Amino acid sequence: MISGSTWMVAMRWAVRGIGVVSTVVLVRLLAPEDFGLVAIGSLFLSFLTVLTSFGVDMALIQRADTDDAHYSTAWTIRALQTAFVALSVYLVAPFAATYFDEPRVRGLMQLMSVGVLIGGFENIGIVNFRKDLLFSREFTFLVATKVGSFIVTITLAFWLRNYWALAWGVISFRFIAVVLSFVMHPYRPRLDLSRFADLWSFSQWMLLRNIGMYLRKQIDTFLVARTFGTDNVGYYSISKEVSELPTTEIIWPMARALFPGYAKLAHDPVRLGAAFLKVLNTIALIAIPAGIGIARIAEPLVNVVFGDRWLPVVPAMSWLSVYGAVLTISSSVQAPLIALGHMRMVAAIVWVQLIVVVPAIVYAVNHGDITLVAQAQFAVSIVLLPVFFFALTSLKVIRWAEVYQALWRPASAGLAMFAVTSTIPSIWFSSPVYELAAIIPIGAIVFICIDMLLWIVSKRPDGGETAILEILGSNIAFFRRIAR
Repeated sequence: MISGSTWMVAMRWAVRGIGVVSTVVLVRLLAPEDFGLVAIGSLFLSFLTVLTSFGVDMALIQRADTDDAHYSTAWTIRALQTAFVALSVYLVAPFAATYFDEPRVRGLMQLMSVGVLIGGFENIGIVNFRKDLLFSREFTFLVATKVGSFIVTITLAFWLRNYWALAWGVISFRFIAVVLSFVMHPYRPRLDLSRFADLWSFSQWMLLRNIGMYLRKQIDTFLVARTFGTDNVGYYSISKEVSELPTTEIIWPMARALFPGYAKLAHDPVRLGAAFLKVLNTIALIAIPAGIGIARIAEPLVNVVFGDRWLPVVPAMSWLSVYGAVLTISSSVQAPLIALGHMRMVAAIVWVQLIVVVPAIVYAVNHGDITLVAQAQFAVSIVLLPVFFFALTSLKVIRWAEVYQALWRPASAGLAMFAVTSTIPSIWFSSPVYELAAIIPIGAIVFICIDMLLWIVSKRPDGGETAILEILGSNIAFFRRIAR
């Protein structure tokens, strides 16, 4: 399972590497309001997409007794869903433009609806890349799609110099994905709804969960857009995207790889719990230093990568980055719960989270700025973290003591890293580039040394440290000896 996760994380990082280069180029070519306009235009589109999202790909992976009719039914459901969403987005665009008092949103949303329609025809057969653990095939598919979209978007940005380049980039991504899905997989779907009842028993709770997750993820952007205007939406959306990198680049790709493995262990809760705890520790070893690290270097990072006109994002980014680390850890609970068939519990957790977070964000928007919104996000994530783990402990899959054992070493090392790097004043460096060049390696060394020391003192428990050392040890004898 860790090997499969490595493939998926490598894939996501390859895709993100392209995305980072794209973002760096785009923020130099486009204005903050261009990103704000796209963020506003995406709100209704993504909401309607989630509102009709049945999670048919997850249903196909979770079921062991699927046939061609199941796949064709899943493809038909998704095609009908996206056609409905595309039409709805096109029709609602004028009302969205009026609501946000931004006429440019109308044409932008109507163009983006075309991309939604195209994406609905992607070959459902590529789900088997995950179901059959063919992660190298999925790696090739997603990276090739991203490369093609990157070329189109950057070319258009140099030509158009406005938000239309971003919209056409989204459409190109969808189109390339559809073409490659049929090139890379031989399955040919047809219109069929004969297995709808079989898929619906799983998908109804996935739909409820997806709606809750969307609202949880977008309610802050929606309220910021309504209150603070397009410039602040651009600042907030970029700071949120950067700060959530641990979630989008670790937990999501790992979840894609781990879910098929968890599904195969669903009959044995003891083995599933052991696998989850090892994965949880591995996630914490990456998410915690990444989140705390981004918070520490937010100002020089923004200055170097985005330019000084983006410096207003720094305070919000600092808080959202530690929020992103907590979100990464809490979100890891969903995959084993779904594999066990407890979709109702997953949906309930997501909606409890939403009910708690909405009042906090509303208060922050009404009494402050985007930084207070970010602080509210972090506070709520900390309060709700135990709720996620309670779901698994109540099912006797894991124990609270085991959760503590998985998290305390990375958390302690992360705090030590922040404390040490915070003692180094910025005035010691002649430029932000030198500050980044010094703080990043120092922080990494401190975190690794403290965590490894705690791991050794704890008598080398089986966890993420062991998995990482085993991967390194397969090629380097020194790490092999440490792992023993």
